[in-house]
Amino acid sequence: MKKRMKVLAAMSAAVVALSAVAAGCSQGNFVNGPEYSYRVTGKTEEYVINTTGSTVQVDSGITVDGVFDEALYEGRNWLQLNKIVPGGETGSLEMTTYFSDTGILVAAHIVDSRPAVYSSSVETGNQTCFSGYFAFEDATTVGNDVYEIECTAGNRFKISEFVNGSLRVLNIPEDQMPVHAVRRIGDITKGECYEYYVEYFMPYSLYGKSARPVNVYFNPTMISATLDDYGNAIADLRTWYNFGGEQSSLNGWGKPNSGYVFDRNGFICNDLIIEEAEGGTVTEEWGYDWTIDGDVVNLNIQADEGYVLEHLYFNGEDVVSSVMGNVYSFTAYGDATVVPTFVPQSSAIQVENSVEAWVGYPPSEFVVKLNNGESDFTLEYD
Repeated sequence: MKKRMKVLAAMSAAVVALSAVAAGCSQGNFVNGPEYSYRVTGKTEEYVINTTGSTVQVDSGITVDGVFDEALYEGRNWLQLNKIVPGGETGSLEMTTYFSDTGILVAAHIVDSRPAVYSSSVETGNQTCFSGYFAFEDATTVGNDVYEIECTAGNRFKISEFVNGSLRVLNIPEDQMPVHAVRRIGDITKGECYEYYVEYFMPYSLYGKSARPVNVYFNPTMISATLDDYGNAIADLRTWYNFGGEQSSLNGWGKPNSGYVFDRNGFICNDLIIEEAEGGTVTEEWGYDWTIDGDVVNLNIQADEGYVLEHLYFNGEDVVSSVMGNVYSFTAYGDATVVPTFVPQSSAIQVENSVEAWVGYPPSEFVVKLNNGESDFTLEYD
């Protein structure tokens, strides 16, 4: 895995609307302590912590406050995703997990081009929300211990369980109630919040477990919403963006033990290295530099004007013959390195008009040009 040091800088609403966090399976320090506090004029940080009154004891070394400055976050692998919606709506989501002695910690950072909204009366899934389907490694079907976990930008928290193919709100005893927090950047009551952090701690006992898991599965969803003047959800202005369903062939919640998988170090993924080349570009479909085993990955190939793709080496093998419509698709297994080679187009000559000649007389005039648009050439003929 590549090691990257990362510090999240503050962004104004205008910048947030135009940019997204770079994607990747990163490993490094995710820092948001006092030394790197937000300094955007007119912006505020709002902390909404543990509104449930839970009696769950959070393990030592973990503070659930939406500030990811604990030592446990050092070296953690983060799943980083770019939300891309036709029409210009954008966003980004980063998340990771940590398995402690008695529970699992989930952390997420969301940036949206649409301001966050909240309501005490609207369903959690109909307001700005970080949501996801969750399961432990022994789950095999959507009806087998698969849950939907939701935490809104207003810090309303809900867990539902799939029962007979339908979701049913989980009845959680007080001594197993997750501890959760939200940290918002900007005033949500004034429509100025475009960024928020979610952190929650769930005891293993809530799911009938007593020890650290090997893996867990989390299929993240980024919900953007708009409310009317009465605080009700506007149905046609709600985006339920499920990254598994939108971006992965492994959207397997009939098979939950695939897709976005997390272990003791966080997100599990492979490195995707695409080398730069003169004469064109090769990019992963969603802008990621990582893959997950079993997923179908599309590489978009764009040659510059006057160039063509000559070779495309995938882990040392030339796969240029498999490129269809400027796209190369492969099923990911392990790390991958892609090396493209672009060359100038050949410059064939085309004659623009018919040519006539007779023995003993000069030929008629004719016009030639190059088919690649160039105009400088030397023509020799008999």
